[in-house]
Amino acid sequence: MSANDLWFTARGAGLSALVVLTLATVLGAWGSMRTASASARVITQYTHRTAAILGLGLIVVHVSTLVLDVKSHITLAGALVPFAAHYRPSAVALGSISMYAFLLLAALGAARGRLAGSRRGAATWRGIHLLTYAAWLTAVVHGLLAGTDRSQVWVVLLTIVCIGAVLIATLARALGIDNEPPRGARVATPTERQHPTSRTRR
Repeated sequence: MSANDLWFTARGAGLSALVVLTLATVLGAWGSMRTASASARVITQYTHRTAAILGLGLIVVHVSTLVLDVKSHITLAGALVPFAAHYRPSAVALGSISMYAFLLLAALGAARGRLAGSRRGAATWRGIHLLTYAAWLTAVVHGLLAGTDRSQVWVVLLTIVCIGAVLIATLARALGIDNEPPRGARVATPTERQHPTSRTRR
């Protein structure tokens, strides 16, 4: 594989990772909404996890090909240690930080069954999982600052679409996640809504 092949592979993997991780972030937001049916939530969650795993694989390809490409001026230490790269150290550091955040979230996701065994564990998991948005945003900024093709029209449009998708999904989650009562919760009758104390007197 020539140096040009490595460079194009690195850029392609990086942009593909952005798209796939954007999909995973969007599906994660939609999958947590109680407005969807149970079957739709299951499909959404499985697709979300598949996209997340694929995104991590693309990150590995992105980093590996950059390190192998001598023209990138990014060593293994520069890729793994934040601010150690000679090429745009701050921009590359954001990519490293984002990578570690996604790896941490993936590891915690694998242990989700144990974490969600109690109410406190489930609440802790949900709080930690919100780091996904910070990791995704860091990856976006990394691509904008480190990518040599960031000024290309199609790259700019792709980034705008990704940002718009996550913003819409996040807004939908914020507005819709509490529209439905928790699963198994009792729904108050119209009389109880008008006279809340009538419930406690029974």
